[in-house]
Amino acid sequence: MTAGTGWPYHLLVLLHIICAVGGFGAVMYRGFSLDLARRQGSAGAAEAGVLAVQGQVSQFAEILIYGVVVFGVAAIGESGHSSQFSKAWVIAGLVVYFVMLGVLHGMVRPAERSYRSTLLELAQVPPTKPPARPPQFAQLDSLRRRISAGTGLFNVLLIGALYLMVFKP
Repeated sequence: MTAGTGWPYHLLVLLHIICAVGGFGAVMYRGFSLDLARRQGSAGAAEAGVLAVQGQVSQFAEILIYGVVVFGVAAIGESGHSSQFSKAWVIAGLVVYFVMLGVLHGMVRPAERSYRSTLLELAQVPPTKPPARPPQFAQLDSLRRRISAGTGLFNVLLIGALYLMVFKP
């Protein structure tokens, strides 16, 4: 059996793919689901529920996302071709992966935390008569746009990473 064709290699590649599908798939629709929840009802209950569930799913998804790089690097190591680590597509893939993590932890997650706290703050504000709106609504709109933009950027980077993994330019 030649290097890169044995069961340990295939198992690592399988785990790499499972982590990618489960982790990235769960994160991919963050902005979309928040926008749908916002359209379903008034600010507060629907969005808070979506964010609470999304937060729990995201914690598990992020563990899987970390597994992507662990199992991917392990598969390359198991392949017996250590020169693969110097290939441009591998280096570019790792750079894209870490930029994705930066977007997730530097842009999306902080905006989600602020969004949740603003929703809680808004729940404490007494109702106002139209056309007056509490300032928290403008803040929620801004944060929702930031979450959606961050998720969109994350998704574009994911497409780039997939391109690198499939075509190995």
